[in-house]
Amino acid sequence: MSSSYRSMSSTKGDPHPAYLDPVFWSPKCNNFEVIDWEKWESNNPAPPKVFDPPQKLKYNSWLYTPLWWWNRSCYCQPFAAFLHASCCAPKSHSGLITEDTIYKEMLRPHPDSENIPEPLRNTLLWTENNIAAETLISFNGWAWRPQSEKGRVIGLGSLGFDWSNDPTLLGLIVAQRLKKRYAHVQASPSGKWLALVTFSDPTNVKEKVDYNYMYVVQQGDEFKTSDGKVMDYVRPGDLIRLTWEGRGDPDPYFCDNAKLVYFYFPRKVATLDGNGSVVKIPLHHHELRARATNEPGKCCETCCYTCACSMDALERFEFQTSNISNLQVYEPAPEPPSSEVVDRL
Repeated sequence: MSSSYRSMSSTKGDPHPAYLDPVFWSPKCNNFEVIDWEKWESNNPAPPKVFDPPQKLKYNSWLYTPLWWWNRSCYCQPFAAFLHASCCAPKSHSGLITEDTIYKEMLRPHPDSENIPEPLRNTLLWTENNIAAETLISFNGWAWRPQSEKGRVIGLGSLGFDWSNDPTLLGLIVAQRLKKRYAHVQASPSGKWLALVTFSDPTNVKEKVDYNYMYVVQQGDEFKTSDGKVMDYVRPGDLIRLTWEGRGDPDPYFCDNAKLVYFYFPRKVATLDGNGSVVKIPLHHHELRARATNEPGKCCETCCYTCACSMDALERFEFQTSNISNLQVYEPAPEPPSSEVVDRL
């Protein structure tokens, strides 16, 4: 498959061509499979009850001394601003978390929303404690179809749409990469687990998909921070994002928490009411807004926010996750196909 086809987009009124191509729903990638959820559950998968994210040690290297990775980085910013304003911009829209436009454009009604798993349905998620240059995600613009008796891929989306990034140079590089990535959603019959399976070229038999999971918080679950505080804002129906290292090749059934490499709690910051209007969720949106508008207060020790030489890995993680970018770049999804059309593929 050519790179031009992989990265193609569509006009606002037409479905993305990939969503109507059967090979995207059943890729030929080397390790792709429809998950056997009985086999998955037999491994007793469970998120850790103490939130101690492995990615907090990501910045434990001299490579992260310059603050090029920060959500508000000023490195090469004139070039990044020029790139975003040009015809080569990976995402053509920009908006502020403190304003309404980004919510209205990233979260729109789906014609068959009943086929979207409830934790993802009509919801805008904030990827709190995700250290990548991405912040807001909506699944309402994806293609969805009903679950089958034996289980199957029920959702397909391009990560180039309804997935916001920082307007930094790193953020635009990530945005460009996401344009060439797709993701499946598979759901367990128990309703406890969602698999997010990502790939680039569904015809490439040498490519390996990546398996990422989301756990749906159940009644009675309690999670604590590493210092023993109960995370009381985590409620039943909320999500937990998990990725395990696997043994060499990405293995859909590997869930050893000793090899957990990514762990965070996406927070629902907005939803749609019965009329299709956006409603912000105060419990989470207020925190999102606060982190987008706060003053880090570290100008002197970071040499005007260019250097993190005075911080250790944990301080860099805290600095990254507590100071997100108010300005985001994004690309609203085209009109998704109806579930009836997708179900015939």
